[in-house]
Amino acid sequence: MGIDVRQKGAEGERQVIKMLTPIIQDVMREMEFPPEKVDAALKMVQRNQNQSAVGGNDLSNTFGLSIEVKRQEQLAINTWWAQCEAAAARNNELPVLIFKQNNKPWRFITLGFLHAPADRGGWTSVRARVEFNEDTFKTWFRVWVRGQLLNGWEARV
Repeated sequence: MGIDVRQKGAEGERQVIKMLTPIIQDVMREMEFPPEKVDAALKMVQRNQNQSAVGGNDLSNTFGLSIEVKRQEQLAINTWWAQCEAAAARNNELPVLIFKQNNKPWRFITLGFLHAPADRGGWTSVRARVEFNEDTFKTWFRVWVRGQLLNGWEARV
């Protein structure tokens, strides 16, 4: 018998937390946070136990990111993205969709800017949904966390 859909989703969320937590701790160490705050970051990002009841983010305390995690074989990226954008809008956060099929790597989608030439040798940008791999996401997330901490972001409890 296959794994329960909710169990699979919860396991995916735990996997993403395990991916994010060491990055957060590394950034905090680099920024010379006290050791007790770095240790406390182990429990900073958490699964949102009320997500199905209230339609919120899958994870909480994610530095202003509205993270939706999907662990499903049947892809429904546009539906998931709409759900992610709606939650992000409610919380005034940046939407991030993280999803995975069995035996395949995690995939990541968020909003970004595509640059194009403009008048007089300048550049213009177009906001777009962009997808990238795990290594690029980890690099971007590290920069995002550092910027948020420099700007005074604090975990909500």
